[in-house]
Amino acid sequence: MIQVILRGHKNIYDTRELTKLFDSEVEIYEEMAQLSREKDFVISRLEKDLTGTLRAAAQGKIQGKTAEHQRPVKIPDEKLQPREKALAYDKNQREALRSCLFMVLRELTGKKPVWGIFTGIRPVKIVQNMLEASMGCDEIFQTLTEEKFLEKDKARLLIDIAKEERALIYPLEQRALNIYVSIPFCPSRCYYCSFPSNDLYRKEGEVQQYLTKLIQELQASIKIINQKNIKVNTLYVGGGTPSILNREQFEALFAALQDLEGYSRLKEITVEAGRPDTFSMEVLQCLKDHGVGRISLNPQTMNEETLIAIGRKHSPEQIHQAYGMIRKVGFESVNMDLIIGLPGETEQSLDHTLEEIAKLQPENLTVHTLAIKTNSYLKEHQDLLTLGEEGVLKMLDKIEGFTKEHGYIPYYMYRQKNMLGNFENVGYSKKGGQSLYNMKIMSEKETILGFGAGAVSKVVNLKTDEVKRVPNIKGLGHYMDRIEEALEKKEEILKDF
Repeated sequence: MIQVILRGHKNIYDTRELTKLFDSEVEIYEEMAQLSREKDFVISRLEKDLTGTLRAAAQGKIQGKTAEHQRPVKIPDEKLQPREKALAYDKNQREALRSCLFMVLRELTGKKPVWGIFTGIRPVKIVQNMLEASMGCDEIFQTLTEEKFLEKDKARLLIDIAKEERALIYPLEQRALNIYVSIPFCPSRCYYCSFPSNDLYRKEGEVQQYLTKLIQELQASIKIINQKNIKVNTLYVGGGTPSILNREQFEALFAALQDLEGYSRLKEITVEAGRPDTFSMEVLQCLKDHGVGRISLNPQTMNEETLIAIGRKHSPEQIHQAYGMIRKVGFESVNMDLIIGLPGETEQSLDHTLEEIAKLQPENLTVHTLAIKTNSYLKEHQDLLTLGEEGVLKMLDKIEGFTKEHGYIPYYMYRQKNMLGNFENVGYSKKGGQSLYNMKIMSEKETILGFGAGAVSKVVNLKTDEVKRVPNIKGLGHYMDRIEEALEKKEEILKDF
């Protein structure tokens, strides 16, 4: 347990998230009187020195060891407009506070988090902003390692991915968007999952009702998009497990989507066929006929005992069979997801999985580090997790060697809260096989319109670099009962395009 006392500021969220990198149990106080002298503590403060310069500082004591660091808060450029200047000053204060707190905690605990002071899920976006500010790669690397305290390999990874993104999604377009369609049903709930999906076998009767409301939402927005001649770049049908839909249901869904005047010019159409036991040749051919070019088949592991342990109801052999079906229909781009750190998995388990993946050679390979999500089964049963930080690191090293050997390059990444070892999720691709949608949603440089229960729209303002989240209602029944609210939200978003 680490107690953190705030003085001169109320930067509670950043303080808690950063301190959790060093100890999972954190208490935040704003008054010294609440401090228990029997526990480890750190004081984070913001104050002016004798010259009037605003400074951030941190000091603390852990297991009898003491440390203290301070640094001045950077003054924003005087040429900025008042609002932008105020925002920059606030950002600089928070940055200085995080840096001081990080240095003290690192010194007191001996821990060296590989991502430094980065606690957000989109570190590549920070590098993109540096590139847009005309910083060179060498300067960015120095900033990441010396001011943000990233390990060198993570700094290089960010820069390499940012360069890949710039080659494919720049120049940016203000009047362009992407469409995400949510199919929130699954054959079963995986033990690591917290997404708002619904058990197909308990909710099967509601699939058609849901689809009717979803199509209503799509049709209303597509009508406005066509009227305003708004460009749509990519389409992603995700979930849940969208491949639980039958051919007739996919036909109805794509009939609505093809009302989009720019449908034939979409740069990418992806459908998640996440589980090999959920689709047929008939469904795959339907998707191919409607212009789907990219399929995501997500085994997570190729070890049968692990699949059983995480609540999956398919075998590794079914994964191979499904992959063969996808290729037979003629899809040229396939993504496969893997998760590092699943219950009971070892380095030998990963070796087997990679041997099987090597036989298939998908164009994309997305590697997730297991995150312990709040509403998941594993959150309540963490005793099932046997892999420590060192074990995860060794597995990620194996992934890096495998991808290099088989011609994959990292092209997008993101992080999540409560990940094992505080590591990352990385999307790898063979040359020319990168997913534009994945890059766009993680870079937050282009608007995403989310349709369906639990979907989130993210409206991007390139002039201010602001992103506005507009969530749809999560619950399946609530979404269907209150579809008018979803229609109104989309109309409000699109009126400003």
